[in-house]
Amino acid sequence: TMGHAVLLYFDHQTEQSILNLRHALMAQGIPSMLYKVGDRPHISLAGFSNVDCNILISLVQEYANDIEPFNVQLSAIGTFPTDENVLFLSPTPTLQLLTYHQEFHRRLAKSKLISSPYYVPENWTPHCSVEMNIPDEQLPKAIEFYSKVFKPVIGQFQEIGVIEFQPIKSLAKWSLIPKTL
Repeated sequence: TMGHAVLLYFDHQTEQSILNLRHALMAQGIPSMLYKVGDRPHISLAGFSNVDCNILISLVQEYANDIEPFNVQLSAIGTFPTDENVLFLSPTPTLQLLTYHQEFHRRLAKSKLISSPYYVPENWTPHCSVEMNIPDEQLPKAIEFYSKVFKPVIGQFQEIGVIEFQPIKSLAKWSLIPKTL
């Protein structure tokens, strides 16, 4: 099935740190689905199974002009209680991250665009997937490995984009520009 998502992307160094963690997992013999599909590390603001792409892209472009780069600290590892066996990094939920997310959803509502319930502010668990579809028998090994090697990652969100999936295809992206006084 075709879907769309709005993603916040990290600065190059942070992105590289996350990719290194993904590669370290592969070196442990755990297959990487996200590497295969060309997933770029990110945090999703919204996901859609059915959306008017033109309206979404124009809304995200307008939103990108209104926000600026902001700091993020990926401070914990986690998994979701689903069959997808996702291993993720969790950002410290700063007021700025939560406010930017809420504002984005306010704009979606105003444009009558309906995001997946997982991403609405009351349900959202901000996360950066490091890997998913980890075989059941390898998930405990992946978690144990990460709990030993993971150190908090401090970086910045510097871009926002809209993708189509599966396969992953970038439809549009914008750099977040610092506002000057």
